[in-house]
Amino acid sequence: MPTDLESLGIPTPANARPGDELYQKTQSASVEDSPFDPPAELVEIPSHGYLYKNATDDQDVLDGKIRIRPMTVREEKILATARLVKSGQALDLLFKNCIKSKIDTQELLSSDRSFLMIYLRNVSYGNIYKFNLTCPNTACQRKFETEVDLTGHPVKELTDPTAQEPFEIVLPVSKQKVLFRLPRGKDEMEIMKLQNQPKRMNEADEDTVKRLTSCILKITRPDGTVISDKDKNAVVESWIARDSSTLRNELEKRDCGVEDIKGIKCPYCGETFDSPIPITENFFRVTE
Repeated sequence: MPTDLESLGIPTPANARPGDELYQKTQSASVEDSPFDPPAELVEIPSHGYLYKNATDDQDVLDGKIRIRPMTVREEKILATARLVKSGQALDLLFKNCIKSKIDTQELLSSDRSFLMIYLRNVSYGNIYKFNLTCPNTACQRKFETEVDLTGHPVKELTDPTAQEPFEIVLPVSKQKVLFRLPRGKDEMEIMKLQNQPKRMNEADEDTVKRLTSCILKITRPDGTVISDKDKNAVVESWIARDSSTLRNELEKRDCGVEDIKGIKCPYCGETFDSPIPITENFFRVTE
């Protein structure tokens, strides 16, 4: 019986097993282009390619443009493969199929990937995306349907062409110096793996620490000693909240990507609030 990836036209390597091992061994494999595929177009990305100098020699990418084609039935087959969706591998395979620029899709900034996911949805299924939200007013908390026009939705861009990783910050309480980079697709995949691991009833969620440590390249104490990689998690867990909040704010300040939807109004109580564009089960479907 063929594996999920074989049904998508991706060859299965010898001795492959289901799960992450199968995916890891087929990362470099991609479905061959069909002469009937829709044409790829150059799309400007929020980062303008400023941080990809060490990731590619593709001049289009370095100039801030990704060549990408709309989704086809081939990609819908990926989205219909429950195991790939649950593990987070589906989105990565969509990018591998649809992005025609010369760059490892896992090296793309998470913010650029979010933008490209919105773009793929727009050009493949239409610009109007309808979804349900819950009113944040504790006295209301009713669900209601709203929509967003994905065409021209506001995007925060990187504006400094001289931006260079790693970035550096000194934390206000511990005075530790932290060298960090912005999150990539590969970090998303690691967090997905962590989320899919079985957990005991009383086991704490490690996502918060993982999101920080995956972006941290080096931590140096005030006395000049460097925190070892094996101690990085423990050190981050011990930070006072002001230190961790400072680093998260610095990551957000330096990053780019799709802006929240502003000024959503609850039709029941009139509460006005902002929200990220939610990725629901209807995201890759026509909702007009």
